[in-house]
Amino acid sequence: MERERKILAERERIYQGGPDHDKIKKIGKLFVRDRLRLYFDDEQPYYETGLFANATKEKLPADGVVTGTGKINDRLVFFMASDYTVKAGSIGKFHGEKILRIQEAAIRGRRPIVYMIDSSGGRIDEAGGYHVEKYSGGKIWYNHSMLSGRVPQIAVLYGPCFAGTAYMPVFSDFVIMVDKISGMAIASPRMVQMATGQQVDIEELGGATMHTTKSGSADFIAKSEEEAAELVKKLLSYLPDHFDGKLPEFPAKEPTRNPAEIDNIIPAEPNRAYDVRKLIESIVDGDSFLEVKANYAKELVTGFARLNGKTVGIVANQPMYKGGAIFPESSDKGAKFVWTCDAYNIPLLYLCDTPGFMVGTKVEQEGILRKGRNFIFASSTANVPKMCVIVRKAYGAGIYAMAGPAYEPDTTIALPSAEIAIMGPEAAVNAVYYNKIKAVADPEERAALVQKLRAEYRASYDIIKLSGELVVDDLVVPSELRQELIRRYETFENKDFPLPAKKHSTILS
Repeated sequence: MERERKILAERERIYQGGPDHDKIKKIGKLFVRDRLRLYFDDEQPYYETGLFANATKEKLPADGVVTGTGKINDRLVFFMASDYTVKAGSIGKFHGEKILRIQEAAIRGRRPIVYMIDSSGGRIDEAGGYHVEKYSGGKIWYNHSMLSGRVPQIAVLYGPCFAGTAYMPVFSDFVIMVDKISGMAIASPRMVQMATGQQVDIEELGGATMHTTKSGSADFIAKSEEEAAELVKKLLSYLPDHFDGKLPEFPAKEPTRNPAEIDNIIPAEPNRAYDVRKLIESIVDGDSFLEVKANYAKELVTGFARLNGKTVGIVANQPMYKGGAIFPESSDKGAKFVWTCDAYNIPLLYLCDTPGFMVGTKVEQEGILRKGRNFIFASSTANVPKMCVIVRKAYGAGIYAMAGPAYEPDTTIALPSAEIAIMGPEAAVNAVYYNKIKAVADPEERAALVQKLRAEYRASYDIIKLSGELVVDDLVVPSELRQELIRRYETFENKDFPLPAKKHSTILS
C-alpha cells in the first residue's frame, strides 16, 4: 500500500544518516549504524525508538542520535549512539529528549545502558532554552544520577566531547576512550584559549592517554572501535542487569598459574617488589582478570575476575609501584571501585600488602586524609561478601582501607608471609629508640643494637602469634588459598548484613 511504502522509504532515508559521511571517513570513524553492528548479535538493534525525530527536517535524520535496545551475547541492553554525520552529533531539542527517554526506559526496564558518544556538545544554533527546561537535554545528568547504582552505565567515546557531552561519560560507571580520536573536556581547546590564553591541543587537554593516566576519569583505552566494542562485551560479562539482579556465571577454569607457585611469587623480604598480578593469576579462573584503570595510580590494582566461574571484584596493593603505598590517587581509585562493586552486589577480594598511606607535604596538599577517608568509608560500608587476605605487609591505616579485621570482612586470612603492625620495624625502632640508638657512639655497636631491636619488634607481630591471639581468622598456606576462598565465598552467598538506618552518609565516596 502507498501509506506503507511511504513510511518504509522515509525510514530508509533516515537510516542513511546526515550529509557529513566524508568527514567521518577522513577522520577514520565508522558511521553510527556500522558501529552498532560491532555490538549487537543481530544486524539491526532489537528495536529503535524515536527514529522519526525531526522528520520534517531533511538534514537532521533521527535528530542525530540512534536510541533503542539491542542484544549483546543474548542480553538485552539499552543504548544511545551519536550520529556524527548530523551536525557533528550535537544535541538539539529532540536529540536530548531521545536520550532522556531511553534513560528513563533503562530505569524502568532495569537493564544496562551503553552510551556511544560522538558529539560536539549542545546545538547552539537552536533558539530557546531547551537545555534548561524541566524536560530538556539538561536533565540528562539528573537521569544519570537516578540510574547510578540501579543499572550499569557504560560510556564509549568516539570523538572530542566537550561541555555537556563530557559529563555524560564521567557520570557513567565505566568509561572507554578510543585512542587518538576521542577526547573529553569541559571546554574545547579554542574556548580554553579564549578564556585563559592557553594554547593546548585536545590530546593534552583531554585525550585518552591523559584521562587514563593522569585524571583517572577514564577506565580503559581502546586502540580501535572494534576493541572498544569487545571491552563493553567483556565488562558486561561480569555485571548484572541491575542492582538486584543475578551475576553472570561461567564454567569454572583452572588458574593461569598453579596456586603452588604463590609461595615463590611472594618474596621473603618484606620490602622486595613483586607483581601482584602474578598472585591474582594464581587465585582466579584462567584468563578471567579484567583490570580497571590499569594505567592510573598503579600502586593499587583493581579489576574483575571469576573465581570458580563467579564474579569477584579485586582490590590489591601493587608492591611493584611505590612499594604498594596508598596515595591520594589510589585512594580515589580504590573507593570508586569498591563503591561500584557494592552497588551491584559484586563480592570483594582484598589482597593486602602495603606499608600504609603515604606521608609528606605533597600528599597532604593533595588531600590524602580526605581521599583516604573515602577509601576507608567505601570498604567500611560495602556489605557484599568480602574477604581480606593479608599477603605480606599490613602496616598502619593501610589495613583499614583494605578491609582489615575491624572493617567487617567475612573473613581475614593471613598467609605465612603476613606482617601486621602499626608501622614497619625500621620506622618503629627509629621512632621509639631514637635517643637510645643515638647515644651509642661506636658504629658497629649501634648497628648491632638496631638489628637486635628490630628483631624484638618483629617477634611482637609474628603471624603465628597473632593467629593464636585471633587477630586473624585463619592462617592458610599459599597453595590452598584459591580453594579456601572458593569455599568461603560459597558460604556467604546469602549474606545479610544490613547497615544502620539513616538517610545517607555525609561522606561522598
